[in-house]
Amino acid sequence: MQSTSPVTPLSLRKQDWAYRYLRERILTGALAPGEQLSQERLATELGISRGPLRDALSRLVIENLVVDRPHQKWMVADVSAADARDVYNGRAALESMLGAAAAQSPGERRDGCDDLLADLLDRQHTAASAGDLAELRALDRRFHDTIYGLADMPASMAALDQLRAKSDRYIALYLADSGRAHASLEEHGRILAALRDGDPEQSAALTRAHVLGGLGPLIGSLDNQPANLTETSNPKN
Repeated sequence: MQSTSPVTPLSLRKQDWAYRYLRERILTGALAPGEQLSQERLATELGISRGPLRDALSRLVIENLVVDRPHQKWMVADVSAADARDVYNGRAALESMLGAAAAQSPGERRDGCDDLLADLLDRQHTAASAGDLAELRALDRRFHDTIYGLADMPASMAALDQLRAKSDRYIALYLADSGRAHASLEEHGRILAALRDGDPEQSAALTRAHVLGGLGPLIGSLDNQPANLTETSNPKN
């Protein structure tokens, strides 16, 4: 428990703020895989009632970040190499398809996003250099979402969002290494160049390599975790 309770921003509902706060603690490992979550302790720590807390935890269950076990305490979901392989291969298939479709979108639409994508890439470099991982993850998502939005394939985007919700902890673990973060941004630059050129084959190949390129180092990181952190206890994963 922290020595001082965090303060709920006035601009957010208590359940929305509790969701964001707990989600970030899970992504950064402050709440570790397999850790039991006491509603009483968390409600006291956050200074909120159990109703908003349960709403926040239920949202985290949907994202496979928390496990709701009947008649037992809630628990932070485990991570595993097998789950990472499943999620990343699914992401690679969808993201390469969306990347190709984005490169085939009308040139004026791609040109309209060029300044935004260049700015997002610059801001990612700044965040990586400053070690601001939360900002880096947020900008990474905006960068890819802006590109994939050009594909105009909402059903595929919805399926991808489900996979990315499951992979957020893996992404956080991967980007925690500054060398990996900067290498990832170099790949972003090449993906942006392929988009500008309107080259669907190159866009698809670079996007697929970008997604799967992080899987090997990530598996290595998971293999070095304690055994109880890499065993999947949620049968739905």
